[in-house]
Amino acid sequence: MKIQSVHIRNFRKLKNCHIDFGERETVFVGANNSGKTSAISAIVWFLKNTEKFTLKEFTATNWSHINALGEQWISDETVDEELLNPHLWDSLVPSLDIWLTIEDGEQFRVNHLIPSLTTWNGKKVGVRGQYVPKDIKTLYSAYKEAKIKAKGLEATEEWGKASLPYLYPQNLCDFLSKGVNLKEYFDVKYYIIDPALDLDEEDYVQQTPDTELANNPLEDLIRVDTILASREFSDPEGQADSDIDTLSKQFQQYYKSRTIADEELSLENLDLLGGISNANKTFDEKLRRAFEQPIGELKNINYPGFQNPTIKISSRIQLEESIKHDSAVQFAIHGMEDMTLPEKYNGLGYRNLISIYLKLIDFRDRWLKSLNEGKSIEPIHIVFVEEPEAHLHAQAQQVFVKKAFEALCNNKILEENPWLSTQLVLSTHSNHIVNELDLSCMRYFKRVMEIGDKIPVSKVINLSNTFGSNEETKQFVTRYIRLTHCDIFFSDAVVLVEGPAEKILIPRFLTKAGLTSYYISVIEINGRHAHSFRELIEKIGIATLIVTDIDATETRLEDGKERHFSVITAKGKDYKTGNPTIKSWLSGKDQIDTLFALKEEEKTIDNVRITFQTPVNVKWIKDSEEITEICPYTFEDALIFTNLELFRQNGLNKMGTITTVANLLKKSDSAKELQEKIFEKLERKSGFQKAEFAISLLYKDDFVDLVAPTYIQEGLEWMKSYLDSNGNTDGK
Repeated sequence: MKIQSVHIRNFRKLKNCHIDFGERETVFVGANNSGKTSAISAIVWFLKNTEKFTLKEFTATNWSHINALGEQWISDETVDEELLNPHLWDSLVPSLDIWLTIEDGEQFRVNHLIPSLTTWNGKKVGVRGQYVPKDIKTLYSAYKEAKIKAKGLEATEEWGKASLPYLYPQNLCDFLSKGVNLKEYFDVKYYIIDPALDLDEEDYVQQTPDTELANNPLEDLIRVDTILASREFSDPEGQADSDIDTLSKQFQQYYKSRTIADEELSLENLDLLGGISNANKTFDEKLRRAFEQPIGELKNINYPGFQNPTIKISSRIQLEESIKHDSAVQFAIHGMEDMTLPEKYNGLGYRNLISIYLKLIDFRDRWLKSLNEGKSIEPIHIVFVEEPEAHLHAQAQQVFVKKAFEALCNNKILEENPWLSTQLVLSTHSNHIVNELDLSCMRYFKRVMEIGDKIPVSKVINLSNTFGSNEETKQFVTRYIRLTHCDIFFSDAVVLVEGPAEKILIPRFLTKAGLTSYYISVIEINGRHAHSFRELIEKIGIATLIVTDIDATETRLEDGKERHFSVITAKGKDYKTGNPTIKSWLSGKDQIDTLFALKEEEKTIDNVRITFQTPVNVKWIKDSEEITEICPYTFEDALIFTNLELFRQNGLNKMGTITTVANLLKKSDSAKELQEKIFEKLERKSGFQKAEFAISLLYKDDFVDLVAPTYIQEGLEWMKSYLDSNGNTDGK
């Protein structure tokens, strides 16, 4: 038995989200504030912490609808019975649908969740948890009474003098957010939902049944454990022991949870009890001598009082207390095992890694303890770990994600009882963690703006089927993500570039374009492979600027075969682009003249903008009015012609490729001649180191005024407009 999926509605940003679970691991990825933590909270709260709900958990776009319903309640002396129908709240309140897959032979474990013996196929059951009014009429009466009282006070002379803007409750949400009103009138109710009514549509949910269950039916089926990002891993020094989650304290808790009381010890433990008893006697005598004088003095002041009882200091040695101090856990020095250091002398990253693992092992053993004791056990153990990277350095993150699931399953009981299943859910912002996993286990949280609403909500994208049956493309993208540690899953937007020069200089251009308030990832696609990322980019819907080269080619016949040769870009030559990215995204527009004629909106496909070199007007002689039109071929020549005067300044000696460009400028009599010489250098791939060229431009004060080529400026302007409008380019 496993959790197949959950469907969360009306919980914070998660207005209507379907999340498929992996059989082993599920990883929540997405930009900051995209709903990953909300998803974990919704699942955990509905399964075991139902007391935590507040009005802030209700999706903000629903508040106006709740207030409108409240206004309808009190608009007349009596209320229409239909307005007290519980189903009116179904689309407004937080809810969680959880679907479980059932293996053959496990049906008896879910007999209380079977919706219909005639239609059920024995493979899947579902439960809905919904945070709804306990009794609609009671809520209606209480709200109406409070509203009438407020209106009565508003009619008085005293209220007018008080200059109050309004009296409580202003509306139904105001009433529910006051004090304990929400907990007073709302609670989680559970319902059986029918797989036969579940359509294969992500946004669809079936109507809430009329009959609720007496209690939470999942308590005996699912055990939930969590490690939240707010956990207090810290250095033992500088804080009270009670404030710190040290390894010593964790080992102590682990020991206490697995041992039994002294009086329940078996016969083989009598020697241990005898040793502890003798140690207590010896220590008691030492304590008596140490405290003899101060206790004697206390007798002279009639302390502690009533009938002057005698103070006696007595010890009681308990094994768990012996590992309570911060030096209880020691680290042996490699190669010198007889020398040890307390835990505080080891790096936080290493100790935190051990600490998280210890928690996972503790979760596992506490769950399985019930089976060892002959008690009933939940067949599903789900563990949530929120942002493990919050306290782990990069190397520890990679070790953790490789071993975390193994730690939860490393027990012979699980091998002997295959009906027990473990599922691990991680949320992360770390590309180090993502790089160790397959795309199939990732769920991408995408921020969207619903039509008519000004508050963003989230959708969850299952990346397991992003590439369909295109296995070759999937392997390429997955390998590339792992090799480059790209953070496409955590950014507000992404800029895909072809080479190292763009990768180095684009961040400077982003700053000049006023895009520093967004988290924008610049990813080098190592040539012309942006089209390979098309399925992924379209799936996650991230704002994407593709900076690519126009790559003009000329078709010639050689030995009776058509061959394509790179040429300097020019108009009216019947040249075509040889760039697969342009041909993929702008299908049917491979003619250079056609590409030059495209309007800005024709280079935009939904959330993606393609930008490539376009003609620029160059003043070859600074003070002359004569203009030469140049059609750049690459990022480098576009950059040079956009900043021609910067490359003409004196003193550009011994600066590698910059000096090469400056010398070419001096030896050229026209812009066309300069372009031909740059083209020759780039095609020969000698004497022009692109990365070195970009780095020199980035760090030399001589180029502080460097301007981005026009085509890149236009692309960045599009990106800023797109992000500033939350993706609503029509201004809604």
